[in-house]
Amino acid sequence: MPFLFFHLAGEIRNQILRLLLTHTTPILTRNAHQLAPPKPTMMNLSPNILLASKRTHAEGLTILYGENLFQAHPSYLASMLFALDPSRTVNSSICHSLIRRFHIRVRLDCDSFYNKEDVTRVFDGADVLEVEVFRSSWGNGGYEALEGYRDVRGVRKARVHGSLPAPTARWLESCMEGDREEAVEGWGCEEDEESYWDR
Repeated sequence: MPFLFFHLAGEIRNQILRLLLTHTTPILTRNAHQLAPPKPTMMNLSPNILLASKRTHAEGLTILYGENLFQAHPSYLASMLFALDPSRTVNSSICHSLIRRFHIRVRLDCDSFYNKEDVTRVFDGADVLEVEVFRSSWGNGGYEALEGYRDVRGVRKARVHGSLPAPTARWLESCMEGDREEAVEGWGCEEDEESYWDR
C-alpha cells in the first residue's frame, strides 16, 4: 500500500510535520525563586514520524532541528547543543548543521572559555539567538563576556534579557540584527548602566 502522506501538497505536509516535531513551550533554564535546578520542560513531540520513510525523514529532520530552540553550552557554545537534557547533546554533524535557533546563558562575572571569533562563527546569521545574561551578585562583572555577541550580525530575531539594563539589552539586540558592514563602538548606554547600578 503506498504511503498517501506524499499525495498531500508540500505546504500541508510541512504543516503536519511542524505540528508533530516543533514546540512553542519556552524551555525553562532556571527558577528565579529557588536554588534548586529547573525541572525539565515536557514537550509533546512525535519524532516517530521520521521512521515512516526516507523522504519523511529528510523533510522532518530539517523541521525538527531547524525550527526548535536549542541550548548552547555556556562554555563550549555549539559543540554541545542540547534541547532539554544536557547529557543528551546533538552529536550528528548533519543535525548540528541544521540548527538555526539558539539560547545561551552568559555569566558576566566569569571568564568565558571561548573568544569573540568563536561567538561570531557560531551565531552569525542565526534565525533566533536568545542571550540570557546573569551574575552571581548585583554589580559584579562588566560586559567583557558579551564582547563576542556585540560582533554577531545577521540574526533574524535577537533577544537579550537578564542582569543588564533594558536599553543596553535593546542596543545589543539591534547590533546582532544588523548588517556586517555596521561598525559598533562602546556599549551604547553607559549612562544607563551607571544609573542602573546606583538604584
